[in-house]
Amino acid sequence: MTERILKMPRLGETMEEGKIVGFLINPGDSFRRGDSIIEIETDKTVAEFPALGDGTLNEWIGSIGDHVVVGAPLARIDIGNGPDWTEDGSESSSSPKEPVAPAPANAPGSQNNQVVTDLDMPRLGETMEEGRIVRWLKAAGDGFERGEAILEIETDKTVAEFPALVSGKLLEVLRAEGDMVSVGDAIARVEVAANSITQKIEVEMPAETAKEPTAVRSAKTLSHDQRTRATPLARRLARQKGIDINTLSGSGRRGRVEKEDILAASGNSAASADVNFVQLADGRVAYTDIGPENARVFVLLHGFSGDRTTWSNVASGLRRAGFRVVAPDFPAHGLTTINAANSDQLSAFLPAFLDALSIDKVDVVAHSLGAVAASVFALDHSDRVKTLTLIAPAGLGSEIDAGFISGMAQATTAGEITHLLRRISAKPVELSPALAAEFAATMAKGRLKELADAVVGSSVQRTDIISSLEKLSRSMPVRVLFGLQDRIIPWQQVTSLPPSIGVHFLAQSGHMPQWDQAKEVIDLVVNFAGGPND
Repeated sequence: MTERILKMPRLGETMEEGKIVGFLINPGDSFRRGDSIIEIETDKTVAEFPALGDGTLNEWIGSIGDHVVVGAPLARIDIGNGPDWTEDGSESSSSPKEPVAPAPANAPGSQNNQVVTDLDMPRLGETMEEGRIVRWLKAAGDGFERGEAILEIETDKTVAEFPALVSGKLLEVLRAEGDMVSVGDAIARVEVAANSITQKIEVEMPAETAKEPTAVRSAKTLSHDQRTRATPLARRLARQKGIDINTLSGSGRRGRVEKEDILAASGNSAASADVNFVQLADGRVAYTDIGPENARVFVLLHGFSGDRTTWSNVASGLRRAGFRVVAPDFPAHGLTTINAANSDQLSAFLPAFLDALSIDKVDVVAHSLGAVAASVFALDHSDRVKTLTLIAPAGLGSEIDAGFISGMAQATTAGEITHLLRRISAKPVELSPALAAEFAATMAKGRLKELADAVVGSSVQRTDIISSLEKLSRSMPVRVLFGLQDRIIPWQQVTSLPPSIGVHFLAQSGHMPQWDQAKEVIDLVVNFAGGPND
């Protein structure tokens, strides 16, 4: 066995770290060069990363949701007797059997060592049939090293930089920026080492020509799965959970199977790395639960139109600090099937939810409208709440961006969602077209309309938690965090709080400090609560 460490790649010039979004293979699985093995979120996009060589996965290092610095370990892999493709594009000296391609700048073009071949449009996802060339990152005559980004491609799911799978030289660009190209069609002519041609350069040939078996990840073949329309994420989850996607009726447009359909079919499956479910009297609650089982517990409550995933950065940081972190989807939100017509109904599920998880006392962190639900729960069950941290809380004053609330509740298109989300963060919120469309489809179900009317009038807030917070501050530590660039709720509303409640301002944050300044939020929350075993 020749074990090597696979490191977090740099998928863009500005990328300093990446977030692990999903594992596409499991320990023990074999893979070939070009197979997508991990899904990574960068500062720009979310993309599947292809292996730059053959191997077998021994162990993932880290968990879904973790932020990993570029160059830090991601996995332990066995590369067998092949070349060491993990060392930033250079071959290992311990693998002399396969010669290293000469540096492109010095390549003589001799047919004894170098050959000219086509670089084809790669398949960057299971449903991808064509891609648009957004930008060439190399020009004709430029050399490139294995792992170096050559061009930027827009798929049906996202925009991603495509890394070279071998070292070489770009001779001729065959398709221009803006061109839509079918998977497998030539986009450039490149010069590469002759020995690399035997393994092909393209990421993945179209299914109808891919006759050679690839790594075993599922009992189902691509052609079999294609009988049913499904999103890429739904197909991946179905493989992970062993669900035959062709037996499902999709809830999406034209019967498309979506993530929610797979999760519903799986029930309360411990195999899901993304979400768990618990059945209560009024319906099913979706939640994430990470960290040591016996550690101190944080419950994270999201805001209006959000879900548990808005806490991914904070949850990961709290887990690294040794805490257990539980983040549910509120009623009328996400994958939770319980509905809510007013703010009181938002918190009604919490006691039974915590009981179902055998959790007694918790530290609560709540955002925006979630702060209203948190104050109701804490007031009615003060014996179960250790500390209360509210981020950009609603209910402190009358002023609010009512257009945002009503807009999200009534949104039906990706364009509406994209415009509205620009208001919530001090940093640009970039959703892929597919993700924006999926978000819009969720909002179009209309589950939030009644709740929106209950919490916001034509222009003012209809909730007031000031007196509740004053009472709570006598029995437990209460703290408020506000971004000074908040465009949804004015930070000046904290002046109505009693002096017993500490207030922290974050200068570089909008309405989502947990996105804009996640590290600062984590530090404040941890320092406020104390140790994970206190």
